Amino acid sequence: MKTPYRLILLCFVIFLTLEGSTPVPTEKTSFQWKWKENQVLELNEYHNVFFRVGAKTVEREDKNRVVMKPKKCTPDSCLVNSWFDTYIRYGKTSGPFWKDKEFTSDFTLFRNGRYEVPNEFTMPNLRSFPSFPETPVSVSDVWKLPAEESFDFNSERIRVKVIPEYTFQGIFPWSEGNYKGNCEKITYTYPIFYSKPDGEKMVPNVPYKIFGFASGTVFFNATRGVPEFKEVKLSYTFIYPNGTVQEANFHIKGIYFLRNQINTKDKESIREDILGDLIVGYTGDPNGSKLGDRIKDHNNDKEPNGKNLGRITDTGEIPRPEKDSSLEKLPVSVRTSEDGIVFSLDSILFDFNDSKLKPDAETAVAKIAEILKKYPDREIRVSGHTDNIGKKEYNRKLSEDRAKSVLHSLVDNHKMDEKHISFKGYADDLPIAPNDSEENRHKNRRVEITLVLD
Repeated sequence: MKTPYRLILLCFVIFLTLEGSTPVPTEKTSFQWKWKENQVLELNEYHNVFFRVGAKTVEREDKNRVVMKPKKCTPDSCLVNSWFDTYIRYGKTSGPFWKDKEFTSDFTLFRNGRYEVPNEFTMPNLRSFPSFPETPVSVSDVWKLPAEESFDFNSERIRVKVIPEYTFQGIFPWSEGNYKGNCEKITYTYPIFYSKPDGEKMVPNVPYKIFGFASGTVFFNATRGVPEFKEVKLSYTFIYPNGTVQEANFHIKGIYFLRNQINTKDKESIREDILGDLIVGYTGDPNGSKLGDRIKDHNNDKEPNGKNLGRITDTGEIPRPEKDSSLEKLPVSVRTSEDGIVFSLDSILFDFNDSKLKPDAETAVAKIAEILKKYPDREIRVSGHTDNIGKKEYNRKLSEDRAKSVLHSLVDNHKMDEKHISFKGYADDLPIAPNDSEENRHKNRRVEITLVLD
């Protein structure tokens, strides 16, 4: 039986203020989205989850990262392109997160919070939350607007219509970990009930009844026109055709980050800065030229000491000048990707068929950790990869164990926040070169650390 997956996303909308609009009295608040087209809204959610089936219980923590960008806007709505990354860790919120699933979605948002999701997309599964009234509201005002929950099971999707009741509470402070704010607070509640219509065929592993209750709090900055923080509690009961009764409870906290979009040029600039940090012993260009220009000069032998740029070694020592020394000899290569900046760790950091980091390899990981700490709010993904030699399941476990080894080094030895780090083993699913020679297979045996910028 598949456990229904939950991802809660507060909806949003870009609203362009029309000229000649009626002034809003100072004692009332108008809620509308003021998100600009060159900005990205990122939501980081953390779910404490509890499942019960009979006497059996399961506890886990989910992490969801949602990145949302506008594609095309009108004064009344905006078509939004979004990415959903989901992560899981079992137990009582301890240990590393495992990268689970990825989703993409294009959906339309309207100025009052209502939005439309085409049938081909499963996300977001909580739809038209929160929805705002067309007129300004005062503290303690209450309103109701329709919304929808979408539950996706293996062989069927169930949509449940709900009517949340919202209350504007006023301006209050909020805090979560290292983050805090002070803005407009909205609370809401709603019951959930679904029963399969009479005459419809029962489907195995798909509930024919769902009921429960939800309560939530949203801190929405009315001046900036974006949410800052949310907290939601959900309780569901699923009844299946075979008589199984499953209970599910979620306690969700989510923090929003609003930032400008990062383009290809921005990523390349960040990559150059990172390369400058990784090149051990390099003291910089007194003429202030860009790192890219310095590398170019080095390749053309125009810089007297260009051939002798230092590099990370297993011992941490700066190597002596070597003929034809170059950036390609780093055991850590750096490249840009669609997601951000990727550090690729050479397989020499591990013994053959072993997942334990060599002691000397900690030097390379330590250097990367120093760089990652400059981006404390960014997502970090650690992925393990192998060549295609050997059995698939063995390679998957080896790649996963190697990824976990690097992750544990970042967390245990370099005190990085594990809530922002996840891992996954891909075996030979994502080669960077054909597995047709020993040299290319060597390239595919790697661990990658992605600093997520988008």
